Amino acid sequence: MGHRARKKKVKIGIISDSHDDIPATQQAIRIMKEHGCGFLIHAGDLCSPFIARIIRESGLQHAAVFGNNDGDRIALSRIIDITAAPRRIEVDGRIVAIFHEPLMNDCIDPSRVNVLIYGHTHIQETARRQNMVIVNPGALSGILVDRKTCAFYDTKTGEVESVEI
Repeated sequence: MGHRARKKKVKIGIISDSHDDIPATQQAIRIMKEHGCGFLIHAGDLCSPFIARIIRESGLQHAAVFGNNDGDRIALSRIIDITAAPRRIEVDGRIVAIFHEPLMNDCIDPSRVNVLIYGHTHIQETARRQNMVIVNPGALSGILVDRKTCAFYDTKTGEVESVEI
């Protein structure tokens, strides 16, 4: 099945496309902790081990997928829990599918997945398809867009909150 979070009724902090932006990553993790997030998902394009170390040192349970700009995949995988997409995990009884690129989003069966998370486009999106929540947190780096953003998903309510860094 994959990764399982041990805490019950947690908020999931969601980031993507950090592109080595250390200050934005540190600030996003600080905000996640302030909002009670107990789990962090990175939907790809960390880029280098700098961001992986920040995630590891945050103390948050986490899961990540590689993006198209992630260079040294071996080094990244030695630091954090990161794999190639697609990735399926369970957090607080919710089935989460994680991708970087949205190429397969339409193929995901909403009766088998509660939350679909992706990145790559740098465009923040929250949508629903039947009972499945679809989240693109936008670009934490702000590259190609004018805002640095992340998102929170509440496993208890199913609600998504978008946050500008």
